[in-house]
Amino acid sequence: MQNMEQVFLYMKDEIEREAGSEEKKILDEVQRLEEEAYESMKEEAQKDADLQLKQVVAELASHASTEISESHIERTKKLIEKRDGYVKNIFEEALKQLNDFVASDEYKDFMIQKIKKVVQEYQLPNSIMYIRKEDEKMKADLVKAYGIDIDVAIDEKIHIGGFVVENKESSMVIDETLDLALTSQREWFNKNSGLIIK
Repeated sequence: MQNMEQVFLYMKDEIEREAGSEEKKILDEVQRLEEEAYESMKEEAQKDADLQLKQVVAELASHASTEISESHIERTKKLIEKRDGYVKNIFEEALKQLNDFVASDEYKDFMIQKIKKVVQEYQLPNSIMYIRKEDEKMKADLVKAYGIDIDVAIDEKIHIGGFVVENKESSMVIDETLDLALTSQREWFNKNSGLIIK
């Protein structure tokens, strides 16, 4: 009977030992699975964080780029306005000085010298000279300075002064108006002033 008890005790110890060993294996496996799940979750969280960071950086870069572009456009617009203001002032002053010149006694001499130069270079008989209405009072002096037969007509498109000679036979046109001179100077100024904005 005692032997039977010993066998039972031995079996009980063996079962407990086996159960302990199995329990340890199960607990180790559970711990390993928990660690794997934790690492997996950690990696997933890191990927999400990296993705979110990239999105935020991309949004910030895009926003900064937009702000820089808008700032550049605004700066360029202000520079263009300032440049245009300078050009406007310069040519308003030039126009004022031309109008003062046209109102002076020197203007008539200027016109006569210009007409003599045209005749020297081109000698165009059968021509017509266009002048502005205000210069009609010099008509006789201008015809005399031309030296050969020429008709004189009023051209409403001449605002500042000067004249246009048009030859009826060759259709040649010589524009000696101060209007054209001012326009040409403005074009030259725009190309050569160094006030180009990029």
